[in-house]
Amino acid sequence: MPEDKNKHLSSDEDSQLFRESIGDVKQLSSNQRHSFDDKPKPRAVKKKFTSKETKSEPFFQQTNDIQSDEYLFFVRDGVQHKIIKKLKRGAIGIDEKVDLHGLNKREAQHLLDEFLAEQLEQRHRCILVVHGKGTGSLNNRPVLKNLSSNILKNEPSVLAFVSAQQRDGGTGALYVLLKNNLLNHV
Repeated sequence: MPEDKNKHLSSDEDSQLFRESIGDVKQLSSNQRHSFDDKPKPRAVKKKFTSKETKSEPFFQQTNDIQSDEYLFFVRDGVQHKIIKKLKRGAIGIDEKVDLHGLNKREAQHLLDEFLAEQLEQRHRCILVVHGKGTGSLNNRPVLKNLSSNILKNEPSVLAFVSAQQRDGGTGALYVLLKNNLLNHV
């Protein structure tokens, strides 16, 4: 039968060694216990760290290869899976929408930039961007669909976007999930 390891821990020799190592001890004047229940719990403090290399979000390569009927999906790291599922189903209420039909590339970029800024200022959470399918575009390469995707990917306040449900425009529109500065998490 194996011998108990802790059997010899309270030996006189160990106690003497312990007393010598801690030195002189001053006895407390009171036997009163202190409770830490009265103190408020510490609150987490968010600190922002900036990298020496870059202070902004990563830049995404612009593409002009998106097809008219192509389904689009983009999400940043850290967005909860259940939120993405709701976004894909069109189950997050749309706060506002913008329609880029009939605009040239420069006009659409200006309108989309202004629209995003306004939606962020109003703390809107989900918006609809209607860019059209661009079926009449040269080589079936929709200009406004490519432009919208590029702008949204490079906008740090955009957490995710996905092609809309058919009822909201299908592959001719995007549900866009924006950062909500009032929330600490997505």
